Amino acid sequence: MENSQAPVGRRTASTCGWKAVFLPQLNRQSLSVYGSEIAVEKECIRQLQSGVWVIHPFSPIRSYYIMCMVAITFLNLIGIPMEIAFLDGYSGVGWEGFNVFSDTLFLMDVALNFRMGIISEDSEVAILDIKKIRVIYLKSWFIPDVIAAFPIGYILLIAELQSHSDTSTSGSKASRMVRILMFVRIISLVRLLRVSRLVRFFNEVSNANLEYVQLFFRILSLFMMMFLLCHWNGCIQYFVPMLEEFPSDCWNATVGEKYSFGVFRALSHMIQISYGSNESPTNEVELWVVMTSMLSGALMYTVLVANAAAIITNVDQAAKEILTVMCLSLLNNVPMFQNRDVNFLNTVLLQFQHEVFQEDDVIFQQNAPGDRMFFIEHGQVLVETDSFSQELADGDYFGGQAQIRRLATVQALTTCQLFSLSSERFQMVLQGFPDIRRDMEKFSQQDKEYVRHL
Repeated sequence: MENSQAPVGRRTASTCGWKAVFLPQLNRQSLSVYGSEIAVEKECIRQLQSGVWVIHPFSPIRSYYIMCMVAITFLNLIGIPMEIAFLDGYSGVGWEGFNVFSDTLFLMDVALNFRMGIISEDSEVAILDIKKIRVIYLKSWFIPDVIAAFPIGYILLIAELQSHSDTSTSGSKASRMVRILMFVRIISLVRLLRVSRLVRFFNEVSNANLEYVQLFFRILSLFMMMFLLCHWNGCIQYFVPMLEEFPSDCWNATVGEKYSFGVFRALSHMIQISYGSNESPTNEVELWVVMTSMLSGALMYTVLVANAAAIITNVDQAAKEILTVMCLSLLNNVPMFQNRDVNFLNTVLLQFQHEVFQEDDVIFQQNAPGDRMFFIEHGQVLVETDSFSQELADGDYFGGQAQIRRLATVQALTTCQLFSLSSERFQMVLQGFPDIRRDMEKFSQQDKEYVRHL
């Protein structure tokens, strides 16, 4: 069987041609799921042998496709409220073209999702069977996607053509009603589901030990949410008074100027300073708009603080895990840290400080007061006295008698990466572990007796 699969494997790497963009690519994400390059190659073979055209969830084209759809969705969320509030029924060829283009992509998206492979959350195996993909999609995102893909852009284009050919008042009102229907459609926020798809995609990336990517996109999504909230609020600040049908020539200004004043008024409500926007609401509708704007600002502040706290917590947790993996073995080499409580060791690890010494640097001199002990992560040092010398390397430690004078001179033989534990930090840790503190005092007393007899 190995001989029969070898040609297929070579074809996936070199002779697959344009079909390779639909196969899983070799990257950290796919390696984290399948474990090795051979397993990724076998997954390519499995997809080719199925004989069905399916876009693999780890393929390059899927990544580019999701990025494209999220960019189009974000542009829609920016453009639709501006078109409804400020363009006053005359959007122009550019807006109408973009509406038709985006709606066409959403219609294509519904069809492509029936050919888009799915990663099973339980077994982390790509589902490439057409029937299973169809059943899963119909039970999950099919109905919201169909609603979001309703071709409003085509309806707006037809309405624009009719408004140019018919200059009657009824045609203008019909065009305005169509735009209000477009505003109602966006309230469903179905297009935000495609943003959640991007979040799920980068969650898969974060599972491949790409924590910095997860952190970056979490911060990016937070700022995108804040921007959209301010943007929509600013458009609503102008749209609600416009519904009262004030005279068309009462404010002759550009769209940019009107939008700027709308966003300024919205931000004044959201951050609750009322600077430049201290007029009282004139009717119930405006009153509710102002209250909603203030509540959205409070919500934005709450979300911002909560996410900032979560990010800081995750960074601290990640630092703790990294130190545990890198330095726990260093502690286990020291007799006084062997067979200790795990919580105590983790607390000690958080007090480690990373230090770098160049070749021939003197780390400390003999008879100098000791204030810390060192653990060698990488490098070589020379421990030297008048009567003996010894070389230490990766995993060793020195300077354990941190509260008494140095017994030897330590010099770096190569570039050394060390972790140090100061006496002050160590004493702070011991305050939370009184039982271990008593044992450590015994070790310290033995060291002092040893030095006294030198």
